[in-house]
Amino acid sequence: MRNFSATTTYFLQEGRENLEDCLKVAFQASKQHRIGKIVIFTSRGEGVRIALQSFCSLPEYSDIQLVAVTFPAGKVFTDSANNSFKAEITSPDLKLFEEHHVPIVRAHLPFDPIKPGIRQQGFLAQDLTAVGDVLSMFCGSMSLCIQSIVLACDAGYVHPGEHVIALTSDTAILAKASFTHNMLSEMIVREILCKPAILTIGRNEIATQPKGKVLVAKKAKTKKTIKKLNKP
Repeated sequence: MRNFSATTTYFLQEGRENLEDCLKVAFQASKQHRIGKIVIFTSRGEGVRIALQSFCSLPEYSDIQLVAVTFPAGKVFTDSANNSFKAEITSPDLKLFEEHHVPIVRAHLPFDPIKPGIRQQGFLAQDLTAVGDVLSMFCGSMSLCIQSIVLACDAGYVHPGEHVIALTSDTAILAKASFTHNMLSEMIVREILCKPAILTIGRNEIATQPKGKVLVAKKAKTKKTIKKLNKP
């Protein structure tokens, strides 16, 4: 067999409204490809909670192991009014994850730079930030899928060379896992299971309905200065 066909689901726009559809695509693919682990990048725990209640509770998905990856403790975000806030997993969800033996990985994201000790001195450790920028050409969540896999592997919940599915609120991939330190030489993305077609958040595009088989998008007139939080 020299080739095969696989379906990629495209969402019209980026965002958390795609979460349940993204989970459905991921779980269906896990059974089709006999994948035993699904890694979910989450900021508030919503994606993992829905996965446990709506999918892992079904007999056909009961043997799938979930791994949650989230931002490091103390991560601060800024809203549209320039107010700082933390996006944290609630205590009831933490209890739910513990009851279902879902590990939570909290760590500095490999593609994020490190601030120096002296202000106005730029950033340190930026070698991998360019990788994140390249992945953002696919969509804003693609880099989070990649980083969630290597962090889960670094933490010991995914084995190097193991095939897993990773997802966020609107993107899911099937990939061969690796540690962070050899990600660029050993990690392989096998399939893009679903992704947004129009980058309404990451590239500030405006989504419109497809005309025939052609998607139509244009840049918004005003550039967004505050990035929206787009993690389940």
